[in-house]
Amino acid sequence: MTLFKCPRCGATSSSDWICRCGFPMEIVPERLIWSIDEREPSIWRYKSLLPHAERIVSLGEGLTDLRRVDGVLVKDETRNPTGSYVDRGSSVMVSSSNIAIEELEFLQDVTISLASYLIASGEGVRVIVNPERVDVSELLYLSQLNIPISFDIREAGASYENPFMIEGFKTIAYELYEFKGKFDGVVIPSESGILAYGIIKGFRELEEMGLMKMPQIYLVHYSGIGGEFIEFLKSLGARTMSLDTKDVMESLIKLAKLGIYVKPISAMAYSAASRLGSEYVALLTGSSMRRWRNLNSLAPLTELQRRILEVMRKGEEMTAYQIWRLVGGATLQGVYKALLKLSRMGLVSSERKLHKRRMKRVYRLIKSTTCSKEVI
Repeated sequence: MTLFKCPRCGATSSSDWICRCGFPMEIVPERLIWSIDEREPSIWRYKSLLPHAERIVSLGEGLTDLRRVDGVLVKDETRNPTGSYVDRGSSVMVSSSNIAIEELEFLQDVTISLASYLIASGEGVRVIVNPERVDVSELLYLSQLNIPISFDIREAGASYENPFMIEGFKTIAYELYEFKGKFDGVVIPSESGILAYGIIKGFRELEEMGLMKMPQIYLVHYSGIGGEFIEFLKSLGARTMSLDTKDVMESLIKLAKLGIYVKPISAMAYSAASRLGSEYVALLTGSSMRRWRNLNSLAPLTELQRRILEVMRKGEEMTAYQIWRLVGGATLQGVYKALLKLSRMGLVSSERKLHKRRMKRVYRLIKSTTCSKEVI
């Protein structure tokens, strides 16, 4: 049975996601033992530290790039399946919560992410949209997913502020520990503070396991941030930074020139990290240019697809025959079909090249599929 606990007042529950004091509950782990399934190319490599899931619904979220951009360390969450860090929480929520969700109120990244994972799980969902507040591009993206849309405005769906989302967000801390190890701190774009709390929870668990000390957490928002939950995060050691619009826009343009298209709130983190020092990680939380995906790409990865991705993680170009020899337990035709599907999902690229004196089609893992270690 899942036990929920309020991080502020300590109240517990077996069913409530929000405490009577108004704070979102967190999930109390049954045990904390650091264990990684290195064959798993998603957040579920940390399965032993996540809520139990009878059936994992994953689109390959997590293991996002960690690299330097003009001297600044960035964790690029725009590389997630729907272009947002929310995919981490959506995967855990749809896999583990056992809550039927029939309608969602439109909340940009949150709704698009959750709807995508619900589709992948085989569940139907309707999105409630306020036509006066929705961005046209987001509306078109929803329509591409063939999601029923209603303009009959009413409250609907699950809250972003829930313990399963928090569990997904904490995997960012796990990845920073696994792929970087030592760093001074993390700069997190913050509005409600839920993302930051999830990351802090991950670092606290790592600290409890004796693996690392809590890094310094900075919360940034160019108009200044406050509120009861933000004050709670500050009591846990987080600090806040305010940036003016000019600094944010300069960082936004700079990143765009480097081919990284983020929302202003992510540019804040980059700007702040550039001031704090070279060992601060800037979290880029969402893309300003959502990658349109084919509906077929929203299906969960099969076991064969997972094995193929693991074989290809070294980054070498390989033929389908070479991959088939390494994965085992599959037919060559099955490997070809799996590679075609992975190509359509944007996880694998292919081209015809001269290979051992013959023209053959070779396959390569697209860089964003794995967590880059280029952090020197």
